[in-house]
Parts: sequence; C-alpha cells; structure tokens
Amino acid sequence: MSKDSLYSIATAAAGLGLAGLAYRYYDQSKNETGRDPWNVKKDPLEYDYIILGGGTAGCVLASRLAEDPAVSVLILEAGEDMDRSNWTQIPFGSTLLVGSKHDWQLKTVPQAHANGRVLVQTRGRMLGGCTNINGMQYTRGPPSDFDEWDKTFGNPGWSFEEVLPYFKKSECFHDPGLARGHPRGPQTARVHDPDFDTFEPKSHGTEGPWMVSYHHLFASSRAFLKASMEEGIPYTQDPNGSSMLGVFRMQTSMHPNATRSSASNAFLGPKNVPGGGSRGRIRVVPMAHVERILVSTFGGDGVKRATGAEFRHGKRNDLQTVRARREVLLCAGVFQSPALLLASGIGYPIHEAVPLLHSLPGVGKNMTDHVGVALAFEAAADCETLYTAFAPSNLGRLMYQYYRHGTGPLTSQVIEAGCFVRLEDIAPEFVAREKANGTWQERASGPEAPHIELLFPPCYVKVGEYGSVPDKAKNYYSIIAVLLNPASKGTTRVKVTEGRLSKDQKEGRRPRLTIEPEIDCNFLAEEFDLRVMREAVRFARRIGRRMQQDPLLAGVECFPGEAAVPSDDDEALDRFIRQECNTYYHSVGTCS
Repeated sequence: MSKDSLYSIATAAAGLGLAGLAYRYYDQSKNETGRDPWNVKKDPLEYDYIILGGGTAGCVLASRLAEDPAVSVLILEAGEDMDRSNWTQIPFGSTLLVGSKHDWQLKTVPQAHANGRVLVQTRGRMLGGCTNINGMQYTRGPPSDFDEWDKTFGNPGWSFEEVLPYFKKSECFHDPGLARGHPRGPQTARVHDPDFDTFEPKSHGTEGPWMVSYHHLFASSRAFLKASMEEGIPYTQDPNGSSMLGVFRMQTSMHPNATRSSASNAFLGPKNVPGGGSRGRIRVVPMAHVERILVSTFGGDGVKRATGAEFRHGKRNDLQTVRARREVLLCAGVFQSPALLLASGIGYPIHEAVPLLHSLPGVGKNMTDHVGVALAFEAAADCETLYTAFAPSNLGRLMYQYYRHGTGPLTSQVIEAGCFVRLEDIAPEFVAREKANGTWQERASGPEAPHIELLFPPCYVKVGEYGSVPDKAKNYYSIIAVLLNPASKGTTRVKVTEGRLSKDQKEGRRPRLTIEPEIDCNFLAEEFDLRVMREAVRFARRIGRRMQQDPLLAGVECFPGEAAVPSDDDEALDRFIRQECNTYYHSVGTCS
C-alpha cells in the first residue's frame, strides 16, 4: 500500500493516540528473557547452532533445535525486538510500520520492462521479520505445489500429505463462532458471520503455537465476496482446506485476544521457548548486524564448512566473532541471504577485498515474485471502508471496541477477502488462443492450483503516477489482480561500497565494506506474463462491475477508468500494466 493510500488512515491513527493509550494496557518496560543486548564480558563466544536472522524461518528453527536439552542456540537479528510494541501487537497498527526504521525499505534497480520504475520491497527489520509487518494472511498454497516439490523436483518427504501434519502441529486454529476470553473484558464472541466464517476442521491443528482464525470483516469486503459468487466464482469453504480455488475469506494469524501472532511470539514466546530459566537454551541478540559467515576447510579433500560469524553490535559498532560447534544456519531472508553469502566469499567475485572461497554462480538467481496491478473504485459516501471506519467521529468507539472487547476495525488486517482462479475458468478463449498459437505455458503446479489471485483492500491503492490523484473527501476501495506463477525470473546481486579507513583496516583486517542487496525483479520480461496480466485485469473489472450493482457500494472505477484504458484495447492495457505493476512482497528462490 502506498503512503498516499495511508494518508487519511495514518492521520486517524495518530488521532487515536494509539501509542499513549496502549501503554496503559501493555507492559513495554521489560525485555523477554534472553533478548537483552550482547554482553562481551558475559555472553559465551561459542554455541551449538548460530542462526543468522531472527525472522520467519529463524524463530521456528531456533525453537525446534532447542527442543534438544543438550544444545544451545544463538539468534543474531539485525532489527529490534518489537514483540511488546503496540504497532506489532495491534493488527492494524503494523500498517504504520511500513517505511519506518523497522522496515528494510529495500529498493529495486530500475525495472526495464516496467517503464524504468524503481520499486520498494518492504521487509520486516525486527525479530519475527515479515511476520510482524505483513498482512497476517494465513495461506499455505495449493497441495499440488508440495506434491510437485516431492515428485517433479525429486524431494522425497515434501508431498502435501507428508507436510500437512506439520502444518497442523504448528497451528492453533480457533473456531470463530466460539466465545473466547479477552484480557481486558468479559468472555465474548466476536461478531460471527456464519455465511463466511467457514473452515474444514480436518485441515487445521488446534494445539500449536501459531494462532489462526477469522476476525474483522468490513461490509465492503463482504460485498466483494457476494459479487464474486454472483459472477460465477464458487465460494471455497476453506482456502487452506481440500481446494483453494474460488472466493474466500482470509484466515488471519491472530490470537483470540485480537493481537498479532508472529513467528517471534509464537515460537520464541515465554511459554514456547524450551529450557526455561534464565535465558533458556535460546540466546536472542537484537540489533546485531552480521557482516560475514566464517568458513573453514577440513581434511585433505578440502571440504568447507561454516564455523561462525562476524557481526557488529552496540553504540560503538564493534566487530564481534562467535563460533558454532555444529552448524551455522542462514535465515536472513530472500534478499539479505544471498547478499550475506556473497559478502562471505560464497558465490562469485564481488570485490578484491572479498576472497572467493567457494564458487556458486547461482547465488541470487532464480528469483520469483508475485506481480500485480490495482484498480481503484469510488464508493458511496456511507459504504464501510477504512476511510469511514477511521473517521474522527468514530475514534472513541474504535478504542472501546478494541481495548474492551478485542473487536472492531483495529483488528482488521486490511485485506480480508480474496479470490483464487484458473485462466480456463475466467478466460477460456485466451487459453484456447494461446494453445492454438503454441505459446501457452502451464505455470501452475496442477489442475487445482490457481493462476490468478484477486485481493480486496477497502481503500485506495496506487503506485506510480498513472491517472489522477483521488479526492481525499471521497470514499474508495480497490481490487488488485496478482499473477501467481510468473515466467519472468529476477536476481539479487550486491552493491559494494568502500568506507573510510577504519580501526579494522589499521589492524590489518579486510577493509570495511558496505554490501547491500541489488534487486532486479525483472517483472514482465516474458511477454506471456503481460498477456496473462491483461486477462487478470479484465477479470477484476468484471467483479468491479458486479459490485457496482450493489447499492451499498455504488462503486465506479476511477483509476485508471475504462474510458482511459478500455478493456478491449490490448495496447492500452499493456501500457497501464507496465506503468502500474508492483511487487506483492512474496519473493523466493534466490538461494536455490
């Protein structure tokens, strides 16, 4: 979501006095056990396992490894520990972390096939990583994706049937129709919507640390669900169940008390960290910026093994070294992980001061990301969207709803509804034409896996400068069309800059370098992706026209507008897509 999109929402949130009031209900004066700053005099310099990055994967791995009472685990995390922060605890509050110091705010190189635009890649810079800043949408993916890993790519044990028990083991799904206790109020059940609060019990776990359920649903989000069904898209009872195809409510990573469930509070929370006692068996060091993985060569055959890491920490930014008795696990994310490998001499040469220890040309290649475009609609003035919900006249009610009952718009993750579809179901003529021309590419993993996703945010979403700026006095919602399996592949390389002479250089060590990810999403490099995106936009417009018939919404497309970009004009659609396409923050593959 762009900063323009959040203008009036941020103003309303500021009016809430969110931080000041929330301090009355959350104790922020104490750190979690074992998460205090690095102490060079007291902290051991050797651990069984060292995990580089305390994000989504790092937190889970640490918790699992520490189940063995004989091991010690160290997590080095570049960001702060934000688990007690209101901005991560309150679901809607995390939208205001985007663009803050808790966001890496990475930028791409100019995109050659997207009009040379530089795009922003939002990534969580805090313990828990992106699970503390994302939209909290709990989506596993189609079962055939996992079966493809198992059979097509030769990874035994990764079929969906074999992976599902682990999904269930980690999950605690809460039946949305049941009453649940709220720490600041009576035993209550949130407003239950029996039409859309559906799920398959057999597909979910109920005893794991990761909290999942349904929470807030805007009236406009509900209208999107109804319009999609009226357009012939079936309602899927559970997007994480037997079939994910169809229109659905987003299942949400949220505690029953209406606070965010993240990798850090789920797997490193005081009730979930194995060992207990002072520090337990997991040592978490926030604000620790790893500069290099240490690699040693063993035996006559030259086997290389990661044996430790160098990191900087504290006000003096001194260089610290820690060693691993067993393994170093790299969990720094899709952009920082390849950058750290290259900075450590693993991959290909990047600078004369970084000796190449192991040639691995594929580092940083094979990057894939979801690409999408947004259509914006002007809604009726009284249609329930983010703008009407967060109007100044509603602020007192919002605060009471959330702090007393754990309900209301502050529990919204913004995008509450979506739709997974296949191209043959929404554009059969397009598929037939592509097959006849010999240009069809089946990018999905199986016949039950989607090609396209629609997302419904009840607010104005726009990137770039295409079209007019909306009137802040009006009401809006958007439909985002997302390509799920693009043919275009990107890369993450590195940008290296030399700093001034440092203490390290005077001591004869390698010069101080700044090594940053250089990201090229390479969106729309393959023409097939562009042709599929045309059909996705046309489908989004069909849903938009259907929603326009609802008197509650009365929505009219205001950006780009069908007069400016007619649906039957391929060239106009291509220009719009290239100018407005954006990442939807699901990059993968750079260390494959």
